[in-house]
Amino acid sequence: MGEKKSSKWRYSLAEMLELPQEIMLNLPRITLIGNLHCYIENHQGIIEYTAENVRLAINPGELIVSGRDLTIRYLANEEIAIDGIIEKLQYSA
Repeated sequence: MGEKKSSKWRYSLAEMLELPQEIMLNLPRITLIGNLHCYIENHQGIIEYTAENVRLAINPGELIVSGRDLTIRYLANEEIAIDGIIEKLQYSA
């Protein structure tokens, strides 16, 4: 089954069962509180971590959190909380 066909099937199933799409489609859920705190669920690992950038693998692609004095406050299996001065979130497929 092709990737697009699989995504359409999962999207339809999520709607029919009234399930959160980020779970069925394996998408990240991002919560940004002001520019001081970013909480990301459903990531697939850290690619890079510096005080200016946190790059995360997500489906599909990556998410880059950029800013100043960035620190990882919390890290679990598929969850991460980043604190600091967040200046930009960038998604690339």
